[in-house]
Amino acid sequence: MKVFKKIAFGILTVLILMLAGGYIYFDQKFTPEKNYLTVKNESGNIPITWLGNEKNVLLLPIHFSENPETYYLQFDTGSPYTIFYSNSIKNIKEIKTNNDRAKTSFLVGKTEISSSNFKIFNIEKGNQSDSLKIIGTIGADILEDRKTVINFKENYVSLNLKNVPKNFKNNLIDFKFKKRKIIIPGVLKGEDRKFLYDSGTSAYEFLTYKEEWQNLKSKSSKEKIEKSRSWNNILTTYTASCHQNIRFKNQEVPVEEITYVEGFSNAQFSLMKFSGMTGMLGNKIFLKNSIFIDCKDFKIGISQ
Repeated sequence: MKVFKKIAFGILTVLILMLAGGYIYFDQKFTPEKNYLTVKNESGNIPITWLGNEKNVLLLPIHFSENPETYYLQFDTGSPYTIFYSNSIKNIKEIKTNNDRAKTSFLVGKTEISSSNFKIFNIEKGNQSDSLKIIGTIGADILEDRKTVINFKENYVSLNLKNVPKNFKNNLIDFKFKKRKIIIPGVLKGEDRKFLYDSGTSAYEFLTYKEEWQNLKSKSSKEKIEKSRSWNNILTTYTASCHQNIRFKNQEVPVEEITYVEGFSNAQFSLMKFSGMTGMLGNKIFLKNSIFIDCKDFKIGISQ
């Protein structure tokens, strides 16, 4: 009996250490660097440019001082950093590079964003449009400690707001901005759930695990199978119709399609599961809405 107790205690100790080690691993792996942006001025309303007929990519126009060209950055809240693409900035003299870092300042609307430490990524061109000079990504670091509106109905984004817009003041709920990830509480099928919002996921409404997908999709729905690109990864998506609603406080948002993905890294799936999230919401589910995100007081509002 004593031997059995010693073995059981040993197994329990190992399990505790594994769980503690897993927490430390995920905490370190997904903790972003200190925010390297300097941000000045309210932006005003920045017009959204969509790439693709299905509104696959949300782009914001930017300008460099004394350069008449209009460049574009993808607005991707799933990225913890604002970054530039190495092949796309080679001939832009306003961007000074040093290995995998860049120094520059640019305007998005009336907001000035600058840093001497922008990350540079090697990104394959994929399906980018030759007519638009897409040179990088505006990440979730632009949201940190600031107020932002993404108005899909009227097709604009407003950055670095000083005040909460009037139409959102009575429609705010708490959310988490954990490791620069937007995690929104909601109710699905009568159960409290957590959802990751990612503005870089434009073409899909609701991405989830295969088990959830099978449970939530319409039983008679036909599957739509597609190949897509996420950074340099090729993903296979399986989309089916869905007749559910997610309730955010007093606002219900219909879910008409649900998707699961093959090709995500184990780390990406593990991050969502480790955080207890049901899935990821893309822009498509909010195209009839406007979203206010306050990453200083951790309040979010969704209005029609």
